[in-house]
Parts: sequence; C-alpha cells; structure tokens
Amino acid sequence: MRILVTSYPAVSHLYPMVPLAWALRTAGHEVRVAAAPSFAAAARRTGLPVLPLGEDVDGTVAWEGFDPRAGDRTARTMRMFRLTAQGWAAALVAAARDWADVVLFDPREYAGPVAAAVAGIPSARVLYGVDHTYAERTVEWPLLAPLWDDWGLGEPDPAGTVTIDPCPAALQLETPPAAWPVQTIPYNGSALIPGLAGPAGRPRVCLTWGASFGGTTGNLDPVRVALTGLLRCDVEVIVAVARGQRALLGELPAGVRVLESVPLHTILPSCALVVHQGGAGTALTAAACGVPQVVVPFKGDQLTHAGRVAAAGAGVLLPAAELTPEAVASAALEVLGDAGYARRAADVAAENRSRPAPAALVRQLEFLTR
Repeated sequence: MRILVTSYPAVSHLYPMVPLAWALRTAGHEVRVAAAPSFAAAARRTGLPVLPLGEDVDGTVAWEGFDPRAGDRTARTMRMFRLTAQGWAAALVAAARDWADVVLFDPREYAGPVAAAVAGIPSARVLYGVDHTYAERTVEWPLLAPLWDDWGLGEPDPAGTVTIDPCPAALQLETPPAAWPVQTIPYNGSALIPGLAGPAGRPRVCLTWGASFGGTTGNLDPVRVALTGLLRCDVEVIVAVARGQRALLGELPAGVRVLESVPLHTILPSCALVVHQGGAGTALTAAACGVPQVVVPFKGDQLTHAGRVAAAGAGVLLPAAELTPEAVASAALEVLGDAGYARRAADVAAENRSRPAPAALVRQLEFLTR
C-alpha cells in the first residue's frame, strides 16, 4: 500500500499517528507524511519520509479580535481548522490522486477526508484522544460547508471510511459505527532520557502543561500556581516542559526538578500522580501508564478529557477558574490519599494493554484498500 499521512500542523496532532505509521512502514508498505513547509522539520523528527506540500496557511487569523465573552469560540475554532484545510487541500488532493491508496488523517485535519473523497480512495480518521469532534458533530461539521462546497462534496462528513480509536474504553465517548480499537502507544518524540531514581520515601508528582499553552501565551503562570500548591504537600515534584520553555518558569524553589522535552511515558511510570491542563496527549499517556490525574482544563477538548478522566474515577477535575495553590493541594492530597484512584487508573491501563497493537491493524487496512 501507499499510505498518505496528514495532520493539522502541530505535533500534538501528528505524534499519535506515528506508531501506526511505523507499523505500516515496517510491514513493507510505503508511508509518506504530507506536511506544509513550516511543519516539515517537525514531521521529519518522526523518522518517517516527509512530503512537503503546498504553502503555509495561518489559520490563527480566525482568532483576531477574539473576546471570550462573545461566546463564539466554536465558530472561531472551526474557522481556523477550515481555513488551514482550504489553504492546502488542492495540494493534498493532487498527492492523493497521483500516489496514494489510502489517507490517514487526524480529526482536525479536514483536508484529509476531502482528498480521499475526491481521489476516490478509502481513508482512516486516527483519533488522538476522546472523540470530541464526533460528539460535537451536529454543531461543528456544518461549519465546514465552505470547504466541502469547494470540492462539490455535498454535506460535510469528515468521519472518513473508518475511525481508528486509541482511547481506552472507560474514557471514550460515542464513536462512529465503523471504529477500530487500537492500543495507545505513547509517542512524544525522541529525546535523551535522564536517569530517574525511584521516589525516596515520598510520592513523586509530575506537573506539566503541555506545549501549546506556553507557546501561545508566552507564560507558564498556571504551572507556578500549581507548583506552589504541590509544594505544600509532602511530595517530590518533577516539572516537565516543552523544548525551549524552561525560561518561562523563572526561578524555582530548591528541590524541584525540571525536565525539558523528555517523553512523558518515560517519566510517568515512576509517578503517583500527574497534574496537567487536559491535553489529549498527556491524558492518554497517563492513562496508558496507569497514573491517576488531576486535570485543570481551560477550553475545548481539554474539558472533555478532564470530564472523562473524572467520570472513570481515574482522577479529579479542577476547574481552571478555581486554580489556586490551596485547591491544587487539596485535589492532590485527595487523589494520593485514596487508593481507589490508583486502582481505577490501573484498570484503565490494563484495558488499554488488552487492545490490539498498531501492527494488528495493518491487515485490516490492507483489506480496506482492496
């Protein structure tokens, strides 16, 4: 097979697709990651062949003049994704027509299903977490009408031929009828792994806020608030930050270790708790590692992930509006003091391990292309 992989130009969208792409590659199939010019370097770090396509599109213009009080966050979010897709759909359609047998796309890369539909080939929507986009389809998908109209495709239907679902069942919402479960294999990029001795008599807590918050706001103020609360507990704290964001933390108290650009799945197995903002990658990595969570969601699908973690009993949701040192300390002590959270997190991890590995889906995709 010739597999064209495409994602919204952010590593948080591409990285969850990498284990499946490598499973296909090592099974003898040809894989190419389509990437806009500015995203090509990040895509190359996966080790997969990269096909630079089209031109860069700044979909963030959709947020110009945004006022959180206006209540138009969903419309602006979908306009951002639609503008990005419209800007390079033609290049992706040409690549699908000329070369591909199947298109793999992430749920926010709406040019992917368009390219597959126009080329007349099957496609697979590869989830990166809870299927937030399918749950919100009645509100979100009609806002994609201009993109579908560009290609004469009728009513928007970005579900693809099949959905590949790596989200543990206890955390998942409704998915399309054509959904294939797969095991979450955390991929957080490549990096040097520091030595981490086992916790010395105190629970170890990982505090992280993903990559996008610091990258877009230029600060990690919520991390500093949460850290103040965790330091009131008798715990060892490790702060994990994205590449180039260490300076945003400023001076920290002695004894707090900061790890920059270290894959989370190499840190979390030694931790009793992770505190984070609800990003899909962090939530699913913690779930795969069986680590209880305190989730402080700010917006969008962060709220969905936090709600599902709490509903599964694998952690607690702390609303962003209530983020104070006292609230973080209280939430952390609740989770650490109740063994039920650890048991339920372990159950979620066990269910994830029981799901088919990415390599098991290769034959299914081969059958799909026939």
